[in-house]
Amino acid sequence: MIKIGIDASRVRDGMTGAGRYASGIFAPLDAAMPDAQFILYTCGDGAISLPSGRWRVRRDTNWALRRLPVTFWIHFRLASLINADRPDVFWAPNTLTPKGLRGSIPCVTSVLDFNHVLVPETLPPTTRIASRRWMDADVRAAAKNVAISEGTAQRMLDLLGRRADAIAYPAVPTMPPPPKEADALRLLGEFGVLRPFLLTVGTRAPRKNLASAVAAMEILRRRGCLLDHQLVMAGPEAWDRRGRNIERKNGRGWIKPLGFVEDRLLAALYATAEALVFPSFYEGFGMPVVEARAYGCRVVTTDSPELREAGGEDAIYTDTTPEAIAAGIKTALSRPRPRCKQTEYSWIQAAKVMADIFRQTTWS
Repeated sequence: MIKIGIDASRVRDGMTGAGRYASGIFAPLDAAMPDAQFILYTCGDGAISLPSGRWRVRRDTNWALRRLPVTFWIHFRLASLINADRPDVFWAPNTLTPKGLRGSIPCVTSVLDFNHVLVPETLPPTTRIASRRWMDADVRAAAKNVAISEGTAQRMLDLLGRRADAIAYPAVPTMPPPPKEADALRLLGEFGVLRPFLLTVGTRAPRKNLASAVAAMEILRRRGCLLDHQLVMAGPEAWDRRGRNIERKNGRGWIKPLGFVEDRLLAALYATAEALVFPSFYEGFGMPVVEARAYGCRVVTTDSPELREAGGEDAIYTDTTPEAIAAGIKTALSRPRPRCKQTEYSWIQAAKVMADIFRQTTWS
């Protein structure tokens, strides 16, 4: 029986990005590999849902070391836990791999993005330092690398000279079906959300460029447009305190920051928003764009290869400036609402890709 170790340090309550990606693959991976055992390694205390009895969680019990920043915990501490279990292969869904891992334990990395190269100023200091010092070498040294999009695979080749061994696309998480309009409006009303509104989804981190979404709304309002619209912001505060400047503008009444939202509310937001505005400076893929399409929500997003993969033909693509975003919003709202569209990407397919990679790695 194959034993697979997995870094689950980003899998927790309120998780975004890497945590949602890894956890989305867990259940179908269990089905795709009935011959495997799985060990999840974490430095957190939160509960992790396990797909079957073949999974177990190994928590770091060293209270001092588990307080390290996650990227440093992965690099300096995680190997000692993995070496004690001797898995046949280790999966690094956060890309970084542990220092000191025994040579007999091959690593498979998921390459999510190249923030540390393309937009380093938007990263928290500890993440920026860790990624710049270790990520490129970790990717080059891995037994196998799996990218999350064609765009990310191409950037890996251009920047590191390493071809992706496979691509495992993110998919729409298991979320509630589109609610009936009356139910959605009732739920939104509990949170003070009024129609019509535009929606942003994601942490209020600098990379997400939400300040430009606010500025775009200000431009439109000065021109007499969207005066009755709210800008609803779903997503927690990030490491950078500059994000709080957005909330300071809330006194004007049309900005509605909600913080982290549960899937039931997120489904209602996608189903009733006039458009998702997702003007990120850079993404490795863009899961909110895929989610919005599944609920038939118009999408205004950045014109980049990765986001075009997520947005398909229905999205409106713009530059990252407020003027361009404002023009994109006007164009989107001039078009009919698209049909709900599940993309061709699924967690089942992503899990099959990972299962094939794990078997190739242990057989080689």
